[in-house]
Amino acid sequence: MIIDKKELRKNMLAKRTNLPWQEVQIKSQQINAQLFAHKSYLSAKTILAYLPVKKEPNSLNIIKNAWQQEKQVLVPVTCPETKSLLLSQLKSLKELTKGHYGIPEPKQKYLRPIDPLSVDICLLPGVAFNRNGFRLGYGGGYFDRFLPNLRSDCLKVALAYDFQILDFLPSALYDIPVDLIITESTIYNCTPEI
Repeated sequence: MIIDKKELRKNMLAKRTNLPWQEVQIKSQQINAQLFAHKSYLSAKTILAYLPVKKEPNSLNIIKNAWQQEKQVLVPVTCPETKSLLLSQLKSLKELTKGHYGIPEPKQKYLRPIDPLSVDICLLPGVAFNRNGFRLGYGGGYFDRFLPNLRSDCLKVALAYDFQILDFLPSALYDIPVDLIITESTIYNCTPEI
């Protein structure tokens, strides 16, 4: 079965764009509640969280919750020149401005680079996923290039809506699967030993 990644990406993004905002908030709360109850989240000291755009599951409450739990929160900063991600510690949502691709990022004066090896949990966005943890991203390859920089025991968690989980997804040899996918109704454990 041949699946065109570009076509699939377009269709899945259209589906997500059509979600009513109220549904985004309700589903995001359900996703967040499952994450907050997970043992790995409870014990994590440093969390890498994406900043949501285009009706992605809302991670802002996760960031606020992590601060309340006195966890260190890191956010990715895109470096288009090198097509890489820099991690920066975030201490307040007021430090953010619109960055590359319209994604919120810390303003230059609030950049606090942190070594990827300090990350305990990496929260990933995506366009679609399969039950084995493979993800279809936005096509820039930023996270694909970044993930090998994490510790081998860093838990990679995708936050997604139920409709983003597909039976089949094209994957390449270098693709790194996530360990868990959390949707509003289910936690998919993609790595048996977790």
